[in-house]
Amino acid sequence: MSRTFATAFLLLTLGAPSHAQITAIGTADEQLLIIRSLTNAGRKLYSKDASGLQLYNLDLSPFLTIDFPAAPEGSTYFGPVYFLESTFDTDPSSIEVMMLMQDAEFNLWTRVIRDDGTVVFEDLQYGISAQGGHEDLNGGPPLFNGDDGTAYMILSNYPYAVPTVSKLYQLPGTVPCLDCSNSGLGIEPVDLGAAGSKLELMPNPASDMVTIHYALPQGTRSGTLLVYDASGRQVQAITVSGSGTTQLSMTSHAAGSYRCSLMAGQRLLKTRSLIVTR
Repeated sequence: MSRTFATAFLLLTLGAPSHAQITAIGTADEQLLIIRSLTNAGRKLYSKDASGLQLYNLDLSPFLTIDFPAAPEGSTYFGPVYFLESTFDTDPSSIEVMMLMQDAEFNLWTRVIRDDGTVVFEDLQYGISAQGGHEDLNGGPPLFNGDDGTAYMILSNYPYAVPTVSKLYQLPGTVPCLDCSNSGLGIEPVDLGAAGSKLELMPNPASDMVTIHYALPQGTRSGTLLVYDASGRQVQAITVSGSGTTQLSMTSHAAGSYRCSLMAGQRLLKTRSLIVTR
């Protein structure tokens, strides 16, 4: 092989695109969401229906079924907030799920269910307390560690009852600080990169049109407003830039609880709950 031909062959080889194999694992006839907060069991996927939760391994094989105990009369299970292993108890071999329940007036209550279906905690007057009420779970989580490592939980009746009352609990275990970005089901430090962002919904509750006041952090050129229903299914997406207001129509959506998230790329900036009434 001549030196000229060898050099040309080498350049062509180095410049050739890489065709790494992308392998499809499989499909599921339901929406699957990720759980990043299970240190002992590892990352899992989960789905939810009226009867309980199904957890899957990352090869889509079933891992665990958690059946919901009967909800109090007049209430339904709204959705999981956290999956944890040694926060509500000190046994890392079991999984506890912090569930929210809601009644016909959209009041949110709290129940913690162990993976065997046992209710290990419930408060039928208080829901989670975070920045802006029941929002910003990662920015201001209702579960946190004190300076000495003691775990706490703060619940509130805000904003559905007046006057606002909060309740503080000390927990037996610890609260992990994990890489749970954008899962909605984990605990992470406040993202300082989201400073300067804003997301406000008016009116809330709403029956049809909602005015959204938003602002992206300085230096962020564009973002997306995503709206999810109570099952976690995305129902609307609106592209935004800079700061300003936009209108969101909920006329075609059923009454119930929704979540509106302001995203910049894959980064969650703000989340607000939205109640739709008819």
